[in-house]
Amino acid sequence: MQDTIVLGLRRACDARCRGAGSSTPERLMTTEQAADLSVLHPDRSRWNDARLAVMADVAPVAMIVCDREGVVRFWNREASRLFGWTEAEVLGRELPCLRRGDVEVWWERPGDEGTPLAAQGVRKDGSRVDVTVTPAVVERDVSGAAAGVMAVITEGRDGRRVGDGAAEQPGASEALRESEERFRLVTLAVQEAIYDYDVVTGAVWRSDSFEKISGAPKELYADASWWREHIHPDDVNNATEALEAAMRSGASTWTAEYRLRRSSGDYAVLIDHGVIVRDASGALLRVVGAASDVTEQRRLEAQVQESMIRLKAAAEELEVQNQRLESEIIERMRSEESLRARNEAIRLMSAPVVQVWDHVLALPLIGTIDDVRASRITETLLDEVVRTQARFSIMDLTGIESVDLATTKHLLDMMRAVKLLGTRGVVSGISPQIAATMTELGAETQGLVTFGTLKDALRYAIHAATRAAAAAPRAAAAIGAPGRAEGPPNWR
Repeated sequence: MQDTIVLGLRRACDARCRGAGSSTPERLMTTEQAADLSVLHPDRSRWNDARLAVMADVAPVAMIVCDREGVVRFWNREASRLFGWTEAEVLGRELPCLRRGDVEVWWERPGDEGTPLAAQGVRKDGSRVDVTVTPAVVERDVSGAAAGVMAVITEGRDGRRVGDGAAEQPGASEALRESEERFRLVTLAVQEAIYDYDVVTGAVWRSDSFEKISGAPKELYADASWWREHIHPDDVNNATEALEAAMRSGASTWTAEYRLRRSSGDYAVLIDHGVIVRDASGALLRVVGAASDVTEQRRLEAQVQESMIRLKAAAEELEVQNQRLESEIIERMRSEESLRARNEAIRLMSAPVVQVWDHVLALPLIGTIDDVRASRITETLLDEVVRTQARFSIMDLTGIESVDLATTKHLLDMMRAVKLLGTRGVVSGISPQIAATMTELGAETQGLVTFGTLKDALRYAIHAATRAAAAAPRAAAAIGAPGRAEGPPNWR
């Protein structure tokens, strides 16, 4: 296949060099030069050679043309991809990507023309790459000696090294193969669907690749009307207007992306880019271009876009859930704070210590006293005794509905505790049941002041506290020291 492409391009490159007006190979013709050539030589064979020359730049193999001094005269896109140098960096300079010896053999061994040769190339970054070079003469001087050689270069060692034995000689008759066959073989090597639209006649030629894209036989798309009819309704105006606007404006290129209906009924997404060919007066001649099938690429892009939309929606939903969770957490914290406040209120209600007079505390008890509540009441009572410097602590049992031995023991323990802090314990509201339980316990009640009602207990404690407050300065003066008398007086 590679040998066939080389033989096919040889004539085209030769035509380009002649079209450039020089006996020495120059830069391959531009699209405009190819158009002029088609006007000067209207036969189909010469026009195919011109089209072939235009396509050389987009061939899937590296193509390089050098003159006898090894100076680069043509460098296509694939050569830039393989070796790293751009066209502007190498044109007019000595070939940088191959050793001089590998290039000189093209001239020294003309019998090797068209035979793949193995070589080692050098990339712009200094790295090495194994390549296969197929040389072919594209220009000869008046004596018939080679003046320009085109090298088709592919990555990998598929050819023989110089000196490995006799090379297969391509038949001389291959160079005379029909132009249409040459052109067809080259288009098979190009992945894009190439087309040639004759603006004057309306005829359209398309490469075999287009049949793979559309699924339709060649007979159906031999004119421009088929193309317009098969563009997606939503894209037809943009695509046709883009081409017509480019042709009207005098532009040399055009491009568009559109969907083309296949014979199966589904649509292929194409990126169409072409060259608009005009004659010397600027009149339209033809449009030559290539259409790339990007259906799979667009499908993957759509999947990525859909995934991004789903991810965005999921992120938004997650944000909503986070906000909801945050609100629930705040509400829960408020509930917990409210619960703590209620618990604290209940705690205070379960041990309601009240300062009813200077140095007089009252503790009205209600309900049942268990170990936990007794411990909480004792802790609260002792804290208040210390804080208020209370002299009397009244424990009112009127609200206690029933008592057992454990409850009575808790009450007596509280009275003993406040006594250790120097405070006199007073009990009011003792019921006959509590009195009987105390007797059963054999509790030590000596020194325990008791009253039947809270009113009597308050009267006693307030009166005693008032007397003590009045007697304290006199007692302090009697002993010559300020402050409170040591120990409580005998309030009884």
